[in-house]
Amino acid sequence: HDLLFWRDVRKTGVVFGLSLLLLLSLAALSVISVVAHFALALLSVTISLRVYKAVVQAVQKSEEGHPFR
Repeated sequence: HDLLFWRDVRKTGVVFGLSLLLLLSLAALSVISVVAHFALALLSVTISLRVYKAVVQAVQKSEEGHPFR
């Protein structure tokens, strides 16, 4: 009910915005294409995070280990 009645505007805006983006993507592209683009975006984010952590560890000379363990 909180989501539908806009009691938390930030959460509701994010949910409705992502839903609208999904529906528009499905209207223009196939389901396989939408899933592939989502997977590619997720992979890009995780690789970027891994590279960022490696650079920070190299600069600070710390031994934190792999960020996804």
